Amino acid sequence: MVLAFIGVDSASLGGLDSIGGLEENCGKKFGVTDFVNAGECGNKPIIIEKTGTGADYCFECVGMASLILEAYASCRMGWGKTIVLGVDRPGAKINLNSHDVLHDGKSLMGSLFGGLKPKSHVPILLKRYVDKEL
Repeated sequence: MVLAFIGVDSASLGGLDSIGGLEENCGKKFGVTDFVNAGECGNKPIIIEKTGTGADYCFECVGMASLILEAYASCRMGWGKTIVLGVDRPGAKINLNSHDVLHDGKSLMGSLFGGLKPKSHVPILLKRYVDKEL
């Protein structure tokens, strides 16, 4: 399961069968299969409950430290990966328990522009757009 609205299009192109998201109104257009109403969750680990194990990939798109921690907590133990795309205010910090980082086997990484290499990737994206694949 991929959790993020920004990663939905890529997840659909990649052939994933379960794609989670928060925006039901817009998400269905892009291939989101499962929805979470953030207002009804409270502090429950809803993604863990829905998947039974956690998401393989969580994309945090806002940049708030609290949401980064929630995305990290929602990842599958052993190989879950949280990718931070949003930007918080300068100097903002996140606090992770070092024991959990070592023993949970999860990854946390940032991705500026999604790793896009403009010189080689923009022509590919443009072709996909023209061919109505995006």
